[in-house]
Amino acid sequence: MNRWLDPSLRRHELIAAGCVPAVVLVAVFGSGFAVSFGYQFLIWVALALSWNLFSGNSGYASFGHGVFFGLGTYTAAAVLRSTDVPFVVPLLAAGAVGGVLALVVGLAVFSSPRFAGDLFGLVTLAMAFIVMTMVSNVSFLDGGSGVFVREHTAGTWIGSSTRNLFIVAALLAGLCAVAAVATSTTRWGTALRSIRDDEGVAESLGVPTYRYKVVSFVVSGALAGLAGAPQAVFLGYVEVGAVFALNIPLFVIMMAILGGMGRWWGPVIGAALVVTLREALLGLGSPEMAQIVVGLSLVAVIALMPHGVSGFLSRAGVALGAKGGAR
Repeated sequence: MNRWLDPSLRRHELIAAGCVPAVVLVAVFGSGFAVSFGYQFLIWVALALSWNLFSGNSGYASFGHGVFFGLGTYTAAAVLRSTDVPFVVPLLAAGAVGGVLALVVGLAVFSSPRFAGDLFGLVTLAMAFIVMTMVSNVSFLDGGSGVFVREHTAGTWIGSSTRNLFIVAALLAGLCAVAAVATSTTRWGTALRSIRDDEGVAESLGVPTYRYKVVSFVVSGALAGLAGAPQAVFLGYVEVGAVFALNIPLFVIMMAILGGMGRWWGPVIGAALVVTLREALLGLGSPEMAQIVVGLSLVAVIALMPHGVSGFLSRAGVALGAKGGAR
């Protein structure tokens, strides 16, 4: 079937197109809180989509996705502190560093079939601790004292308003969405999903699994690194404990599972649910309760909706369409 005639695809594309005017309205007319909340939401969307691009499609669950994000944040902070270049330079540098780290790890790990499944997750988790230690001891990046960014961006376009950060975050989330759609509708995504289903069979059918895994992991890491660049400006002061917090990759994975990893737009729904619920509960002054409720929500969704919220919505839509056609 022609993909443009597929009602489900057209519906999702229309929803995506409807997000554009919503972003414009928030950027132009939104209050300070709305813009700040929107920025954080879009960064989480970018992280969730970039994680799902590789891990959700290939089945290789990475627990180190926050490392690419954190390294991107520190790279942007270091460049902004040392130079007066336009923000696009530290932005691209952050993406490049994230991609290079993913390339080094991918070339090493995917060369051996032993590093699959749970062991791959442990390797990426160990990578997080290694990078945190290195950043803490490299004076150019941190050196143990943190990095002040706000004073170096004062008076620049990127540092003059949170609305400008919101615009950058919207563009990055859009880039991640385009990559996610491309992955879900091309041979590339089909190859990654064949690796998830049975890598041995995929290799026997001629799928170059090593190349697909490495390249996809690099793209995923580069996108996360890009998302980390505006975070340096948003925080104003960058420190290892906050930037490399382990709850970042855990929230990203939670968003993908809640929304549904089988559809490219699932992580977007998951990010919306987690960010909104967490913000509402934090507004009540109970961060511990926020963590508990979000965790319980994840358990409930896994028990009641094994394919995530997006899977539930798709099945409900098919069922309603079948009923309507039967009348």
